[in-house]
Amino acid sequence: MTEENPDLQRKIVKALNEEIGSDLKQLHKLKELYDETKTIQNDLKEKLSLVSTEAPTKVQNTLREVEELSKKLVTLEKQYLDLKVEAQSHLTSVDTFLGNFSSQLQEIERLELEYSYLKCIKTVEDLSEKIRQSLQSNLDLEAVELYNKLVQHNCMLETSQCENLKKFVNDTVIFWFEMIKEKLKKEMQDTLKLIQWPLISTNQEVLKTVPPPDVMSKFQLQFQCLGKLEIPSKQLEDPSVADHVILSRFTPSSLAIQELIYPLLKRFLYHFGGNRPTNRRDKPEWYMRQILQWIGDHAKFLETNVQPLYAPNDALTDFSRGLVQLAVEKLVKDTPVILEDETILAHTIGEVLSFESELRSSYNYPSSQPSALLVLSQPQFFTRWIALERAFAVEKMDILLISDKAWTCVSGDNSEAEDEVRLTECGEGFLQMLLAITDRYKILPQPGHKLQFLDLQLELLDEFRIRLLQLARQDKFHELFANRSSPNISPILNTLTAVINVLDDWTDLPFFVQLHSYKVQTENIERLAAEAISNDEASLPWLRTQAHTNRDEEGSVFDSIIELLKRMQEDLLRRLVEAVMLEVKAKSQPYRLDKWASLPNPDEFIQPSLSPTGSAMLQAVAIGLLWLKDSLASTMFVEAWQKLASQVNDFLLEELILQRQFNEGGASQLCFDIQQNLIPLFGQYTTKPEIYFKELKDACTLLRLPRPITLLLLDTLSVAIQDSESTSVKSNRATFNGKQALKDQGIKKLSVEDSLSVLRRRIL
Repeated sequence: MTEENPDLQRKIVKALNEEIGSDLKQLHKLKELYDETKTIQNDLKEKLSLVSTEAPTKVQNTLREVEELSKKLVTLEKQYLDLKVEAQSHLTSVDTFLGNFSSQLQEIERLELEYSYLKCIKTVEDLSEKIRQSLQSNLDLEAVELYNKLVQHNCMLETSQCENLKKFVNDTVIFWFEMIKEKLKKEMQDTLKLIQWPLISTNQEVLKTVPPPDVMSKFQLQFQCLGKLEIPSKQLEDPSVADHVILSRFTPSSLAIQELIYPLLKRFLYHFGGNRPTNRRDKPEWYMRQILQWIGDHAKFLETNVQPLYAPNDALTDFSRGLVQLAVEKLVKDTPVILEDETILAHTIGEVLSFESELRSSYNYPSSQPSALLVLSQPQFFTRWIALERAFAVEKMDILLISDKAWTCVSGDNSEAEDEVRLTECGEGFLQMLLAITDRYKILPQPGHKLQFLDLQLELLDEFRIRLLQLARQDKFHELFANRSSPNISPILNTLTAVINVLDDWTDLPFFVQLHSYKVQTENIERLAAEAISNDEASLPWLRTQAHTNRDEEGSVFDSIIELLKRMQEDLLRRLVEAVMLEVKAKSQPYRLDKWASLPNPDEFIQPSLSPTGSAMLQAVAIGLLWLKDSLASTMFVEAWQKLASQVNDFLLEELILQRQFNEGGASQLCFDIQQNLIPLFGQYTTKPEIYFKELKDACTLLRLPRPITLLLLDTLSVAIQDSESTSVKSNRATFNGKQALKDQGIKKLSVEDSLSVLRRRIL
């Protein structure tokens, strides 16, 4: 067997080697391996014998079951074929039945449609008969209610394909509408005559007369009937109005309100629609004031007698809208003539804005309702309006700047208001002009139009800034302080300050906050639209969403111009302070060249006094402060004297202390001049003037230190300076010691280097 299967032999040898190995003492395991292998062999033989006896029986049973299933399949196939034949026969008979039944259903549907058609006609005829009877019996309210039912039937037929029926019903509705309307209008006009409508304020007797109760009852009934009378959809369309963009914004009022307006309409057309002397295109205020007067004359009557019948709508609003439409139609008609004449155009714009303002403030006309502003918002009107505003504003600016009183303070002499603001005539006139422009465009309905006016205001502000800058540059710098009686840049600075303060206040106003928000959104949309178009991803909803999330809305519409104005303000203030400093420097030369190193010891004087050479310099400082106070607004003066104090402090430190040598007498005299004479000059403007002269105070302290302390401090600071360039621990300790030594002597502001320089100016 091993010769026939060498692989088996190798596996047996490998298994024996693994089990026994090279240890001959393990040979007894061969017997155990043999017995175990023999047992496995016997088990396998038994299983094979069992399989060989059971397999034929299972195969026979399986074959028997397959034969039975085949017979069943044959039987089922036969049954399927029989059922298929029967089903085909049944379907044929059903199709025949359905064909007959479908024709019967179509006939039923046709009869039902004819019945509905006839029923609809019968309903319309019945309603028409009832309406006729009600009108003959003067039951107007009942006739209106029946008519409204007829209108409802007409609305239900809008989707019907029965064109003849729709035409019949619609013609019937229009017939009864005209019939009822004419009857009610005639009756209401008769009643209005009894009330003496319209109520004109020029006729005081009419206003004082109270109509009889029966007349008012009849009026209220007729008003209700006309108010409830529904207008057919085709009757609502007015070709003369629908074709015009502006007039189409006016929603038709109810028939009842139209009847109240009709007598006024005839009067309006008579006075302002023909060749009458009152029909003047250069006097738009005539018909606008007339309309406002009519609204005011009838407001009380409408609120008392009409509003209870007109709820939930507002009778006065609808009545006013009808009259406002007359003014708008007149403006639209006169537009070509108005645009030809610039004077008439400017006058018309002013009158329209005045009319609009009074209409909303005095009669509570809602901003959501159309008005005469729609005419001004049209492109041909609006572009001319903007151009006129710009031209008039520039002309006004020129007049303000060349006026003899341009730089005169508005408030009276020595008043608190003058000290606080010192607003000039020029500045006040310019701000009033800006405010007037704001008031004019504030009521415009379109945010885009408001932004155009805002841009105009920003242009005017920048133009005003440039002109002030040109005027400021005309003054010779060296004459600002020397010739104080002549005009200087102080009024210009005060004007700038007033404009900046007003713009800061406007920044927080809700009107300008809303404009800023809209401006940011508009800029975002334009920017994103440009990006989307360049990337071929244009999508309006996406742009609107991104516009709200892309940029924040911090800041205000005046940020950029305020920044420019403040920059100019700082430059002019610097020039004023430098003008004072120029005088101070000139007057300080004898003082700086004084013999500080050879002055007598302070003990030789009974009482210290100001240096003779320092009086001129201190006088220049005092005069400069007084000049700044008298010529600047209070807020600007505070900044000016603080800047002046800082520059005087730096100047005396750098040009006097660090340039001269001081003995003990010189140091004492300098400290006395600074602490007892210079610093108190600023004391009248603050309770702690010394905080603006910290470097000078530190320098005086160093110059007056006792000699031993001075020597020790010199050594300490010298070591700190020498080791400052090194980064070792020793150098850091030396620097710290130098700062601590200065701190121990009360030196808080001067650096180590400057302190050492001051100490070296002292003669020991």
